[in-house]
Amino acid sequence: MQTIKTTGHSSYGSFLRPALAVAALFTCAAVVHAASPEAATVGQKVDKAEKKVEKAVTDSWITTKVKSEILANSVSKAFKVEVTTKGGVVSLNGKLPTKDAVDLVKLIAEKVKGVKSVEASGLTVAG
Repeated sequence: MQTIKTTGHSSYGSFLRPALAVAALFTCAAVVHAASPEAATVGQKVDKAEKKVEKAVTDSWITTKVKSEILANSVSKAFKVEVTTKGGVVSLNGKLPTKDAVDLVKLIAEKVKGVKSVEASGLTVAG
């Protein structure tokens, strides 16, 4: 009597596996395509949120940088100036000793990278 060994693989197995993989890819693509309007909406919301966070971080960085530049200047370091930033627009508030001091602080703020404009109407000359 002769013994026949079987491996459990048929000739169909080598054909079916790749075919099933291709079918699965097409199914996934169809599902993603069908969900894409929702995915686009979610993606847009994420992009919008990221831009808000980036803008807030940028404004905070600008405020910090303007304050540090004012303190780093030997003339203006003694001045008490409040600095706020919104959308790249820096607002300066405080009482300074002279008009030249106001101009100096405004100039320092204008030179900071990312500053779109400087609102210095809140700076007044004490006296």
